[in-house]
Amino acid sequence: MYNMIKAVIESPSKTKRFRAIIDYNGVERKIDFGSKNAVTYIDKMRTKQERKNYWVRHLANKTEKKRIETLTLSPATLSAYILWGLSTSIEKNIKYLNKMLE
Repeated sequence: MYNMIKAVIESPSKTKRFRAIIDYNGVERKIDFGSKNAVTYIDKMRTKQERKNYWVRHLANKTEKKRIETLTLSPATLSAYILWGLSTSIEKNIKYLNKMLE
């Protein structure tokens, strides 16, 4: 199974901030993620400690933890790796996640 994030665009959803366009074994899939009103690590308005707190909080949820750790593409996984990833650059975080998905 091979997945790749082809693009991340603004979500048409009233409650979600982004939409990931994913190549899921040759089939295009769309996943909306990130709260429309949230400020995240990529906005450069959150600290490394807040980033750490995000990860701790979300890994405490068994369902989210399983999805994040197994790289199951879901809103939780996309938010964790793209919005709260290692970099404040959304492009770098997408690149990093795509590399992990190979």
